[in-house]
Amino acid sequence: MKPICLFFIACLCSQMQSQTLTQVFNEPTVGDVDKNYSLDTSLFTSGLPINSTGNNAVWDFTQAYGKFPMIIDSIIAPSAAPGASLYPTATFAQNRGGIYSFFLSNTGPSQTEFVGAWSPSLSITFTNSALVATYPVTFGYSLVDPVSGTFKYNSNNGACNGSITVEADGLGTLKFPNNVTFTNVLRVKSVEQLTMSIGIIPAGSIRQNIYNYYAPGKKYPILSINYQKYQLIAGQPTITAVCYGNSNYFTVAGINENSSSKKISVYPNPFRDALRLDGVGWTEENEFIFLDVNGRIVQRVKSLEDLETEKLSPGIYFLQIRSGSRSAYQKIAKE
Repeated sequence: MKPICLFFIACLCSQMQSQTLTQVFNEPTVGDVDKNYSLDTSLFTSGLPINSTGNNAVWDFTQAYGKFPMIIDSIIAPSAAPGASLYPTATFAQNRGGIYSFFLSNTGPSQTEFVGAWSPSLSITFTNSALVATYPVTFGYSLVDPVSGTFKYNSNNGACNGSITVEADGLGTLKFPNNVTFTNVLRVKSVEQLTMSIGIIPAGSIRQNIYNYYAPGKKYPILSINYQKYQLIAGQPTITAVCYGNSNYFTVAGINENSSSKKISVYPNPFRDALRLDGVGWTEENEFIFLDVNGRIVQRVKSLEDLETEKLSPGIYFLQIRSGSRSAYQKIAKE
């Protein structure tokens, strides 16, 4: 089962002194498309920098780099989505990779409600819908809302209950690679819990912790982190962590790893002082080209013994290995 993005929190605009979410500017609109790259966070060996909260917070993601696949969120009319008949009150829907989330826009009071989600294996319909946001929202905002409804998982039907807690818990500086820095960034943390049952028998649970970072003047988050744990119908618990960043600020080299039919690898990965080659039919006497995440050549050597590792800054690189007409690529990390 693919993880379901239960809540699509509306995004924010910038005012002179503070970040404020407003329904007019920030609520998703049919026809919107938001593109993000999944992020390589392998260099964060001690965990992602998410613990900074409060005013003047600092979040340093300079070691995160884009990788494929691209994550595309499309905002569509509910009638264009599978399962639309389950959500007659919805006014817009979000499609992310064939998983559809349905929402209701209210103007009195000004708020966005989550009414359910549909995927080929699991559908959730809320009779007591979840409040995504009550507008306006600024730093210090908090919301706790109960949710309840029904679910269908394959041929199983039952009830679901839970809650959503939303907090605008941080305002500060967000650092990206390539010396890109955003100030006056608002972070919105969402904790979503849902338990499912068939009669009196527990059937599963879903819990998500979502961190969204909003830069001034941007409608959609420029960085999102989603930790999810779910278990359905006595299966094994599944834990996932997804980090993705706006495609305007994170780039990838756009090359495929191991494009040669000959198996080859370079180790250790991550590396610090030296690299070694392991591959049948390949030798140390080839050409090794190191490219940064933007595809620029940063070092070219004939042998890995000639590599000047001290001249490579910590980060993600693409290594092209060439021998005659053959070539291969491998993504590597420098500690």
